[in-house]
Amino acid sequence: NFTTGLRNDGSLYTWGLNSSYQLGDGTSTNRSSPTKIGTAAWSVVAAGQAHTCGIQVDGTLWCWGSNSSGRLGDGTTTTRTTPVKIGASTNWVQVANGYTATCGVRGNGTLWCWGNNGYGQVGDGTLTSRNAPVQVGSDTDWEMASLGRYHSCARKTNGEVYCWGRNNVGQIGTTDACASGTFVCQTSPTQVR
Repeated sequence: NFTTGLRNDGSLYTWGLNSSYQLGDGTSTNRSSPTKIGTAAWSVVAAGQAHTCGIQVDGTLWCWGSNSSGRLGDGTTTTRTTPVKIGASTNWVQVANGYTATCGVRGNGTLWCWGNNGYGQVGDGTLTSRNAPVQVGSDTDWEMASLGRYHSCARKTNGEVYCWGRNNVGQIGTTDACASGTFVCQTSPTQVR
């Protein structure tokens, strides 16, 4: 219900529903036309269900909006009305937002996820929600991530795709049996063949 966009000069604009401060303009006012967010130059932006994350041209990661289950990754569960810097890393190259979780790839090829983990969608082998980025495994050849409602997928530089999290309708692309009644099939990346 909201949209984000980058102009050629790196300026960030958002518009649409703003009930969870997902536009990042410091208000909860819905916007029917693009509203410029700050003065920083951005290289990547990703919209989730009620939160937004972006990478500035200096490689820093920023998130804002609803922070239930720690989906912003700032170490809290506090809603943020404007962009807040996530950690000290300056080598983020890609970020993807899902319904209540977020994942990102750093320049060294490592994959990091955080937020709601009720179905294992963070991918760290647990069902514990994370309010700050945690590294998913130890591989250093990740290229990009993509998140759904309660599952996550990521692609490696060799083109292999891995998914994890909820699998009640086969969304992680495996035939593994789910834990009875929970639909949790994989809490860590599993290759899609």
